[in-house]
Amino acid sequence: MRKDTITMSIKDLKRLHITKKANEKLITQAEAAHILAISERQLRRILQNIRDEGDIGVVHKSRGRTSNRKLEPELINNIVTIYKTDFLGYKPTFFTEKLAEEHHVSISKESVRQILIQHNLWTPKKKRKKHRTKRERKHHPGELIQLDGSVHQWFLSPEGYCVLMLYIDDATNTVFARFYTYEGTIPAFDSLRRYITKYGIPLALYADRHVTYKNNNKTLSIEEQLAGIVANTQFSRALSELSIQLIFAYSPQAKGRVERSFNTFQDRLAKELHRHKITTLKDANSFLEKHLKTHNKRFSIKPTNNTDLHRPALPCYTLNNFLCIKTTRSIANDFTIRHNNHLFQLKKSTIQKKAIVEDHVNGSIVIRINNISIPFKDITYMLQSKAKRKLPQTIHIDPISLKEIAS
Repeated sequence: MRKDTITMSIKDLKRLHITKKANEKLITQAEAAHILAISERQLRRILQNIRDEGDIGVVHKSRGRTSNRKLEPELINNIVTIYKTDFLGYKPTFFTEKLAEEHHVSISKESVRQILIQHNLWTPKKKRKKHRTKRERKHHPGELIQLDGSVHQWFLSPEGYCVLMLYIDDATNTVFARFYTYEGTIPAFDSLRRYITKYGIPLALYADRHVTYKNNNKTLSIEEQLAGIVANTQFSRALSELSIQLIFAYSPQAKGRVERSFNTFQDRLAKELHRHKITTLKDANSFLEKHLKTHNKRFSIKPTNNTDLHRPALPCYTLNNFLCIKTTRSIANDFTIRHNNHLFQLKKSTIQKKAIVEDHVNGSIVIRINNISIPFKDITYMLQSKAKRKLPQTIHIDPISLKEIAS
């Protein structure tokens, strides 16, 4: 027999009242079960408990007892110590993974969350309202890739305030990323070349209206707009040449997958870089390659259709000819071209008046006429030496001599 003094809830009192009516046969067992929203079999079990134990039989037998799944105080203290020592600031889910990975402590993330809350190490946040018009994922890998850059203090050094260029597959959540000093055309070309080399050429890229991807300054005439002419950037021009569709997002919510990925990386990756004392961009990119393997294994999902729509990657030298800055320059009568404060002498004569100068990611320059590479040499030094010869010679006059002339 359990204790004579018991605590009953309003629900228990109602259950006791109805079961007594059924026991006294004032109502049928079927009616009592219907009122209590339980099965008749459960009602008969409660009736038998009341006959054997009295009114206390209506109370669940586990009430007042310690749960078999209650964590040992020693384990709780150990988890708190580990969190304060090595993982302070980590979110509960990430900390749970680190406990299993590095300390071989297997425990649910909700248990860890409750432990941190009880010890004032974590403050629960209110859940935001979900977006009601959620876009369906693409069905195939390579069908749509979301692209964006995140400026953040990724690690503690002057180089740590940089940009993470991130690509995420809409169908699989597979992430490719790399650190750069700024978000611009050259980093976009280099990151896309690395992505294509690893995964292949995607069908479409989904990006925001950053000046790297969309020309927001050039105003087109009505005739040009009706003709479908677009004010291209160097990046959009390269994608057009590679037959990659560029889609622009008009709100952060539209490219929610890449935005949410930044929240994850700013939390997890930044803490890992700090914990491993990484201070240079080169070391950060090396660590990022290892981190991405773990991240994709943890967060990637199975697509609706496994058919990969990535096209095979082009050879590097061919890919570099697309992913470069192309500028049209005039050819002077002496077959020279001026470009970025440099003077280039063509080694072959031509009747053409225009040439395309390509600035490649690795810093090299290629000059093409009718898609044919033309040999040239940089003669900027000759221009500089000629300018120096034309400068008038400066004459130094001693102040004492001026006084003598005045006298």
